[in-house]
This record gives sequence, C-alpha cells and structure tokens, in this order.
Amino acid sequence: MAAATPLFTVNSGIFGGGINYKRYFLNRQVEKDYTSDCPADEMADYLALQFASYKPTSLEWAALMTAARVVDACWLKVTHRDCRVNVIITAGVNNACSAGVTPYCVQASDKIEPGTINTMAFTSHALTPGALVNAVQTVTEAKTQTLRELNITCPVTGAFASGTNTDATLIAAASDTIPCEYAGPGTLIGYMLALGVRGALTQTLKNYLARQAQDAYDGTPS
Repeated sequence: MAAATPLFTVNSGIFGGGINYKRYFLNRQVEKDYTSDCPADEMADYLALQFASYKPTSLEWAALMTAARVVDACWLKVTHRDCRVNVIITAGVNNACSAGVTPYCVQASDKIEPGTINTMAFTSHALTPGALVNAVQTVTEAKTQTLRELNITCPVTGAFASGTNTDATLIAAASDTIPCEYAGPGTLIGYMLALGVRGALTQTLKNYLARQAQDAYDGTPS
C-alpha cells in the first residue's frame, strides 16, 4: 500500500527497518522453504522487479516477509471521533515461542515449520519517537494476551506463546497533527491499537487454524 504523504514509521521488518519516514508498505508472501544469505538485498531486487515506482536510492519503502498465506490476513479499522487506527495482520504459529522460556535457536530444527506474525498498524494521529516505541510495546502486549486467550503454545516447551521467533511489527503514524507523547494501553491511541491487534489477530488465527484443520483432513501440507 502507498500513503499520500510519508508516515513516521517504526519497523522491525526485513527491509526499511528502524525509525524513519516511509510511504510505501508491503507484506510479501514467500514460500516456506525460502532462504537467502542476504534477505534485505533479495527484497530490494524483488521490489525493483515488481514495482516501477521503486528506486534503489529511495528510503521510503518498508517491507515485511512471511510464509503465512496473505489471503488469510485480517484488516481491521478502529475509530473514535477523529482518531482512526488500521491494523493488518498475517499469522502462522507453527514455530510459536515463549520469550525467555523457549531455548535459544531450538526451533531451527527441520521438524518445525516456519511461522510468523506480521503486524502493520497505521494511525491517523502523529506520535513522538518515544510514543512510537511505546506503541510497539502496546501492540506486543495485545498480541501476547490474544495468543494466550487462544491457547497458542510453544511446541517445544508447552508454555503459552508470547509470539513466534520471527515476528515483525510495523507502526506508521500520520505526521500532520500534533503528536501524542504516549501510546501505552492506558491512552486512547494505545487502547485503539490494542483493540485492533486483538481483533485482527484473533480473526487471522481463526482463518489459519481452520485452514490447518482442513489441510490435515485433506492430507495436504499446511
């Protein structure tokens, strides 16, 4: 998707990471056996091939990568008066993990298929740099709470999952309003972000789990 004007963005994804102004946003689906020694460079090649508007010198692109089926993504809009939040989530939880419980790199085994929760959130209100980081905290807390409510567990330890070991989060805020200084769960913008994440993640995981169940019934790989 493309914004009319650059948005103040924090991104932990494979391409365009960090805090900066971004205008173009992509969540790219790849095959489960995708491998690359330099995924950021491979992503740049992909963008150049697929999008005429992409220029190698441009810093306005932010891209995530997932093996989850993007057709199962959930888009959710939350509004309150003049405040709007749009959340888009894709999810696969085969490699769900529990932060601080799941051992380091234990899930690198070929026995565990890849899985990723990619979260993209867009706010109509501006955020300071601190509030942008605060928003990441709020989104992560909402994600973890939702996983617990859905009884998603780490396949290695059995502990409730806090995420997967390859999750990515992108939050982009408008830059044409007075910036909010906080975005914790007790603020309006934080509450709306959390509400959007909970709703979108719940629906996309229901889609994912239903597809897994159908694939298992059909005897096809999930």
